[in-house]
Amino acid sequence: MFSEKMCLLKLFLCCLVLFELVEFGVNADYENSWNFYYEQPCCGRVNKHHHHIRHHRDHVREFECGLMYYRTFHLDSKRDVLYVGAMDRVYRLNLSNISNSFCERDALNLEPSDVAKCVSKGKSEHYDCRNHVRVIQPIGDGTQLYICGTNAHNPKDWVIYSNLTHLGRKESHPSVTGLGIAKCPYDPNDNSTAVWVERGNPGDLPGLYSGTNAEFTKADTVIFRTDLHNRITRNKDFPFKRTLKYDSKWLDKPNFVGSFDIDEYVFFFFRETAVEYINCGKSVYSRVARVCKRDTGGKHILSQNWATYLKARLNCSIPGEFPFYFNEIQSIYKVPGDDTMFYGTFTTSTNGLMGSAICSFTIQDIQAAFAGKFKEQATSSSAWLPVLSNKVPEPRPGTCVNDTGALPDTVLNFIRSHPLMDAAVSHENEKPVYFK
Repeated sequence: MFSEKMCLLKLFLCCLVLFELVEFGVNADYENSWNFYYEQPCCGRVNKHHHHIRHHRDHVREFECGLMYYRTFHLDSKRDVLYVGAMDRVYRLNLSNISNSFCERDALNLEPSDVAKCVSKGKSEHYDCRNHVRVIQPIGDGTQLYICGTNAHNPKDWVIYSNLTHLGRKESHPSVTGLGIAKCPYDPNDNSTAVWVERGNPGDLPGLYSGTNAEFTKADTVIFRTDLHNRITRNKDFPFKRTLKYDSKWLDKPNFVGSFDIDEYVFFFFRETAVEYINCGKSVYSRVARVCKRDTGGKHILSQNWATYLKARLNCSIPGEFPFYFNEIQSIYKVPGDDTMFYGTFTTSTNGLMGSAICSFTIQDIQAAFAGKFKEQATSSSAWLPVLSNKVPEPRPGTCVNDTGALPDTVLNFIRSHPLMDAAVSHENEKPVYFK
């Protein structure tokens, strides 16, 4: 088991090298094609009698269909398929050899609607006003897929079959109406995340959780759950839930990098302007946020909002008397089937000394931060300090309960003004796995 995890970690590190190449200047090659290239096997012993041959083109597996801005990926290991979200298309690639895939045969075209209206708002016709597929999520056993695209700055969503065919008229999913606002971004350049959650929601009904921009102007960023519909009656049993609108304590210009369904929670990873640092200047911190899947909001207070939303800072730094911080999370990875560990890539601010690192975080340390003290600012000019224990109401804010609508107003008012935890989540072994 240990060697398998190390193998997966090494493969993850190899992939991060490719992502950094995209980030720092060679995206012309990597953004428009998907390559499987192994210079040497990820795992296994190497000794003086067994040498790996490197740089042989036999190891390259390539798929390319022109300038399509491939960005969204979903791996279905059971079907041996890689789904790729691109501009105006979703591709279904054979993992055994993606070079055997064809641009037309293995693709579903999803053309944007109302391009002229998008262009009239000052957006470019051949990039901004296309339909960039930004969400691909399996539904149920994976025979159906949830798709969401930018649709010429008017987000739209679909449910399709895994073989890239559309559902019949009588087979539509009640929770997917074609309106993709708050489910995927307007702008193809925006960072967003989404995860389809089958079980654990109110009524045990399936739905999408997302982190994205919910307005054309980008003024409203949101952590969102769709309306939940009864599968038989098709009635809306539970309305959507979201973060507070225009409240910088909840979210302040976030860039989302990942989301995960774990036990009774959904976790979101992102970077944002640090509200607790604002009196000292402007800085960006990395965060992990948590909501309970059973959350139905408050009865009167936070009736349309999360009643269990909490967030904490992620600490990725080189220890010392004056720690060196990698404040800006760029990506997050969890080994499939292992909900105990997360691996994140972090960078420093572009305004200072450049550096990057990989830090690992355990679910135990994340949950410990959410079980710790809350953080508050008494006045707009005050320092941010931990909340005294005797000021925290009961039941503890952020705790999963059977009915959040029954929570007292004291709890709802507290969580409305105190979503931030005092302690940061420490990285494993108190140092990065790798830094440069």
